Amino acid sequence: MASSSGEFENPLGNQNFIYSEENLNEYIKKAHDTNPLRIHQAFEQAAIESGDDARIPYHSYFASLWLGRDLDRVNETLLAIFTSDDPQVNGLDDYWNLSLNQWLYHLYYAFGAKGTVSPGRLYPETEKALLEMLWQRMEYKDDILLARWSTWWMEGSENHDIVAKVSSLITSQIFMNEPEFKDRIYPDLGNGGGYKFWFHSMYGGGSDDGPKPRGNYKDGKQYTAAEHHREWVAYFDKYFLERAKKGFFLEVASPGYMAVSISYLTDIFDLCNEQKLAIKAENFLDAVWADWALDQLNGVRGGAKTRVKDGNKWSSAMYLQSRFYFGGEGSAEDHYFTQLISNYKLKPIHWSIALDRQGLGEFAYVSRKPGEEENIWPRPLGTERTMLCDTEARFVRYSWITPDYIMGCQMDHPVAVHSHLSVQARWLGIIFKGENGPRIYPTDAAVNTKGWTNEHALCRAVQHENVMLVQQTRRFSQVNPDWYPSKLMIGNDYGIYIGDTHDRVVEKKGWIFVEKGDAFAAVRVVKGNDGGTSGVHSELVDDSYSWSSDKKMIYLNDKYAGMIFETSRRVHHKTFEAFMDDILDNQLVLDKTVVAGFNILHYRGCGENAKEMYFNLANEEISMIGGERVNYSPDVLFDSPYIKSRYKSGVIKISKDDQELVLDFNQY
Repeated sequence: MASSSGEFENPLGNQNFIYSEENLNEYIKKAHDTNPLRIHQAFEQAAIESGDDARIPYHSYFASLWLGRDLDRVNETLLAIFTSDDPQVNGLDDYWNLSLNQWLYHLYYAFGAKGTVSPGRLYPETEKALLEMLWQRMEYKDDILLARWSTWWMEGSENHDIVAKVSSLITSQIFMNEPEFKDRIYPDLGNGGGYKFWFHSMYGGGSDDGPKPRGNYKDGKQYTAAEHHREWVAYFDKYFLERAKKGFFLEVASPGYMAVSISYLTDIFDLCNEQKLAIKAENFLDAVWADWALDQLNGVRGGAKTRVKDGNKWSSAMYLQSRFYFGGEGSAEDHYFTQLISNYKLKPIHWSIALDRQGLGEFAYVSRKPGEEENIWPRPLGTERTMLCDTEARFVRYSWITPDYIMGCQMDHPVAVHSHLSVQARWLGIIFKGENGPRIYPTDAAVNTKGWTNEHALCRAVQHENVMLVQQTRRFSQVNPDWYPSKLMIGNDYGIYIGDTHDRVVEKKGWIFVEKGDAFAAVRVVKGNDGGTSGVHSELVDDSYSWSSDKKMIYLNDKYAGMIFETSRRVHHKTFEAFMDDILDNQLVLDKTVVAGFNILHYRGCGENAKEMYFNLANEEISMIGGERVNYSPDVLFDSPYIKSRYKSGVIKISKDDQELVLDFNQY
């Protein structure tokens, strides 16, 4: 139950949690028993306070309606918002707001005349005004053309695309069942994706004013909400099957955007009246949460991530969602409030995988990720703000998972054609068990300019088990939507974030050694001295980096230097000193190439079974592990002891001990 401090027990956050079947069942029961109280507390914290006169967040109105509090005041205020002529008040100045549609259709389904939570708390005139406002927001955005395009064609970004299309599915379902809207005809302009989404927010006001997409695909037919809904049901039926076959997500493990994407996809499970699609949505959520449960420590996501604006952010979106699922406090703020009224629940196997970190042991978790562009020239008109990712992407995500740390990266084929976002703010590195997720990771040292966030210059990497080799990429191929900028994302000053929350940090013979709990890490910046040396090998330079003033980060003297990351645990090396001695005895050779300063790295890590890794620092040659080239198109979608799937099979198998969950997306 709740502790004296008012906080609820969440085993994810307990660094000393001891796993047993008895403990597991106890916490599952606690989460169930405290669920009503935790929901109530979250809405209490978000509700309108008496005397509020500042601009009140939308979620506060929802919280007050859920509590049944100040109904007259809330309805009067909402009615004024919905009927206002000021687009900055009614929300019509921002058609691509990530939370507004979700808030509106949940108000309808929870508190309208047909509401499933507390029907009638939204007064009839308020509900009528809400529906009219929702129609204005969706009549142009919900273009039937988009439901017929590939599910891999994404407008704006992956999360914006999900918002727009789930909103189209849910609102067309609403309108087809409302007498005043069921016979209305959608404009269906057929121009393409991105209507009312033109200028970047850095321009300031008037961000929705601009030219429409340039396509001309209008078929001359007239479509009502029922016909739109039918198309969107078919779209999402294929959407889930395609992700089960070829992977998810482009914005993989993004600390912020996953809150958006996951909450909207959960809405399909909760709100869609098509039972087969709702089942498919639940299966997809089960797969997503199993993927998360396997690749995390104490709720902190490990492995490669895309669109990470803050490399040190540990309390990511899925952590905040998981906190509630595992019995901790909830949140009634944007996107998270939907979780409080959702019927989706984690399965016992999710709990077991997430909490039994010692029992899982250490293992590689390999998965394929989407995001490679189709490389179409010229791009189809109407796709000026759309990524075209209907490809068999050559992106392999690799995590080495242990009870004490996770190290991971994404390995991209050297000639993969990146989409606009597949390279944005990519994170790779090590997270350790510990408060606030201590970590080590390579990152650029560029300063933010002109409103753009730090983009984290792209790295190329190769990993085998507990050894990862990294270099800032010298070049890569990318195709952007026609109206998107091609920004420079190479050639940045570069470094490695070490942090200051470790037990010990020692520098020795060009290496930096880190001890954190029962985990060890070794970091080496690899730079050769070719000047005046004879033979085919380059002399290693030990003085290859400098420390930041706060001693949290090192800066590479050569921005294209190689980087070695090797990890271990106390079960393999009894002492920190033994680990350091073992590392210093490893094979580390730099071959010369035809031009001085451009080398090929050979490294073999600790242990008799370690494999030599070949990493060309001179160009984009495919790396080798144990003499074998890296395969960027394996025949598996997921490969680990606990999650398995063959690529393009549409069947995902999740298993642990005597538990098994088989998700067959071909059945529905």
